[in-house]
Amino acid sequence: MRLLALLFSLIGSAKANSDYFEPFPTCAECLPATVHDAPGIGFSLSLTSGTAAVHFYNGTVKNIASIPANPEYAALMKRLANSPAPPPLSRWEKLRRSFNKKVGRPATPDVGIIATMLVSLRDDALEYAHIRPWVASGLPRPKVVLPLPAAGAYPSQLLESYAVFAGHGKGLCKHYKNFWQCAEEQDNVPLETTLVVGITPADLRGEIIRTESAFTDFQPKRGDRSFIDLELGLTTLEDKTDFWVRVTERLQSFCGTAPEGFRLGTILLTGENATHPAFLQALRSALVGNAYLQREGDGVGETPIFHDRGAVIDPVFAAARGAAQYARWRQEAPIGCEEQDRCEEERRRQGEHVELR
Repeated sequence: MRLLALLFSLIGSAKANSDYFEPFPTCAECLPATVHDAPGIGFSLSLTSGTAAVHFYNGTVKNIASIPANPEYAALMKRLANSPAPPPLSRWEKLRRSFNKKVGRPATPDVGIIATMLVSLRDDALEYAHIRPWVASGLPRPKVVLPLPAAGAYPSQLLESYAVFAGHGKGLCKHYKNFWQCAEEQDNVPLETTLVVGITPADLRGEIIRTESAFTDFQPKRGDRSFIDLELGLTTLEDKTDFWVRVTERLQSFCGTAPEGFRLGTILLTGENATHPAFLQALRSALVGNAYLQREGDGVGETPIFHDRGAVIDPVFAAARGAAQYARWRQEAPIGCEEQDRCEEERRRQGEHVELR
């Protein structure tokens, strides 16, 4: 199962135009300061916990909450991880979901379990950002006209690996307010092959992605690789005398699946126990087995375990921080259009800047 980083933000999708010849559409209205300067909040869900992070207008990013899974949530996530993608909903299922929502119930019992976790994360994040839930729900939002113009393709989902990529400051464009400029900027960036890997009490997992953009519309991309092993979570450590040998073998086998002709350039960590010394040793051994390191005593060498600007990014919050980055962008960059130059001056005149620290 590919784990999703959930965004506290409006996400839309539109057909991409790869030629960039037409000018990017101009917004008819300006965002009010209460929206433009509001923090972006990102959520991430794993088998064993939920996390939240907030990205403020001034660039500050804070880890907010990590909530451990209760038994009901853990059982659901384990079942989903072992299940194939569900078939399309039948007409009856759509009607039943719609009715449940209209009478104030979750669309399905499973949705209710996940929603309980998200509500807890939301409340912690909004309290930290000094925004009450009833205030947040009443914030004005930019008007989005559907179907969107051929202004670009926005991600409809954000996978954990891509969110972690963004959480480390990678795959981000400078001109994010204009989709065409962002796309052209990233067209000139070489593709980067990245291993996102981690371990928790419930699972060992990894993904290999090859991308220049953290927020590409196609996730997963063709050629991406992933695995999740529920038999190699840390809770099984005492039951398997060869536990770390099996972890090493699993990682070495997976690292060998990198697309032919491309070598891993970056390794990013995710999950509650990704910094466990024995896990890091197993990862080094796997890299040695694939000739990424010369010997186990070597440093990370040409394949760095990447830390943004020299500062350690907590693997527990890496995905939530990436989701918060995207949410922050969407607060000040409406979907499908670019604000006019006059908008910043209008917000300054409003005198209602709500930058929070």
